Amino acid sequence: MAKAATNANDEAQIRARLNEWVRASQAKDLDAIMASYAPDVLAFDAIGKLEFRGVEAYRKHWEECLSYCEEMRFEMHDLEIAAEGGLAFCHYLARCGGTSKDGQEHYGWMRGTVCLRKTNSTWLIVHEHYSSPFDPMSGKMLNLEPEHETRAAA
Repeated sequence: MAKAATNANDEAQIRARLNEWVRASQAKDLDAIMASYAPDVLAFDAIGKLEFRGVEAYRKHWEECLSYCEEMRFEMHDLEIAAEGGLAFCHYLARCGGTSKDGQEHYGWMRGTVCLRKTNSTWLIVHEHYSSPFDPMSGKMLNLEPEHETRAAA
C-alpha cells in the first residue's frame, strides 16, 4: 500500500485509535486497552509466548504485563500509516517500560507494527508485532536507541 492512498479521514481515525490505546496503556486501564483489539487479534509480543491468538489470550498476557509495573510508560515515535479500503498497516518505534514496585526504572526501544481492520466504521487492531534487536551469539537484548531524532506520534 502506498502512503498516498491513505484517506485523510481514515488516517485521523487510526491515529485516534492508537492514541487511545497509548493513553489506556499508560493509565493501566485494561478494559480500555482491550477495546482497541478485534476479537480475532493475533499478537506477537516481545515477551512471554511466541504468539497470542484472540483477545482473551492477549488480555491475560496484558494483565500479567501490567502487574510488573507501578507506572507504565509507552511512547510511539515516527508513526507511519498506510490505509486503503478497510485495512491499514502502521509501523513505529516505541519507547516503553515502567517503574517496578521497587522503584527501578526499566525502559527500552522496540519496533512496533500493527494492522487494523475497519468494521462497522470502527478501526480495530487485528495484528500486533513487537520486537527488539538482540545479539544472536549471546541471546542478550541490545539496548539500542534510534540513530535519528524521532517524532512523537500525535
